[in-house]
Amino acid sequence: MLFNNQDIDMDSTIDGNNNVVDQDMNIDINMNSNTMGMGPNMGMMNTGTPIMEPVQERQINRTFVHQVPHVCPIHTRIVNHHIFKHTYCPRYTCCEENVCCNIDQGSCCNFR
Repeated sequence: MLFNNQDIDMDSTIDGNNNVVDQDMNIDINMNSNTMGMGPNMGMMNTGTPIMEPVQERQINRTFVHQVPHVCPIHTRIVNHHIFKHTYCPRYTCCEENVCCNIDQGSCCNFR
């Protein structure tokens, strides 16, 4: 272990919503030079230089709904079909003929 007998106090809070992530991190490390185990070269280490940690990536997924109107033209064609149904009804007509016949029984002379 690199740090022996050292007090490390880490408090971390992360607050976030869909757009913003707020992070508060307080880290207190008390290092004693005699417990580092590095020997006499400890005086060459500059304790004021911060150590760069690897980048932590946070991903925030946001969903946007876009309404895209589409025009769908619909043409209605009305076709009228006319059907002529022929019906036949008889119309009776009548005619009348008069035939006249004369019966001639002779002349007036025959009646005397």
